Amino acid sequence: MTIRKLLITSISPFDPSPFKALGYEPVRASTVKLLPDSSAVGRLRRGILERRFDSIAFLSPRAIDILYPDGSLLNVLSAMRIYALGPSTRRSLERYNLRVAGIPSEYTSTALADLIASENSKAPFNKIAIVRSSFAGLSFAERLMKSGVCAEEHRIYKGVPDIDGICLFLHELDIGIWAAVFTSSSSILTVIEYLKSCDKVWRFIETLKNVRIIAMGPETAKSLRSVGLDAEVLKVHSMDGLILHLRGDLL
Repeated sequence: MTIRKLLITSISPFDPSPFKALGYEPVRASTVKLLPDSSAVGRLRRGILERRFDSIAFLSPRAIDILYPDGSLLNVLSAMRIYALGPSTRRSLERYNLRVAGIPSEYTSTALADLIASENSKAPFNKIAIVRSSFAGLSFAERLMKSGVCAEEHRIYKGVPDIDGICLFLHELDIGIWAAVFTSSSSILTVIEYLKSCDKVWRFIETLKNVRIIAMGPETAKSLRSVGLDAEVLKVHSMDGLILHLRGDLL
């Protein structure tokens, strides 16, 4: 069996065994590090503890950990309607015994906004807190506002270049890989911004054009297209979806 090397930009560790069972060698090269914004974290924690929200939506698996969920915070959260962007975010919440009221059928921020709008039309929120990153776009909040949802965004973390991860990515790309898997828009855009400072963007993009590129969702694919890279888009936007996609190649 020919071993195919996969370069995956996941921030979180993952189990490599399902990939290896299919004949792939997965290499995790996170290109982004998430740094909490202590002021924003403090504001959201106070808002939750003061019960200013009856519901909350998490758009990242790491967001709940960044909130430093102690007993007092978890007690209030457990009484709220909680929404998650996808299964990995839901699992991160369930580790704290928090029940998730819903996730969208398609794991995108647009689909989550539509789900929240639909839920609001059936049982209006007093106010829903939206937990996300500082590098996220404005379309999510705008979509909610147009739908009449009373929402308050809290951008509690930011993405910065993971220098070690970027160096590993570039090293593996030079050695030779079968495919590069980008797990978020920031995982490609952060690399591009970092490489601009050393005038290596063109070479990076041209090298990537010679390998297979997989995007974990349409928004990530859109960011890849913005820098001149075409990508396959997973139907299920998760690590399990990637495994299903790769299994389909072997059939």
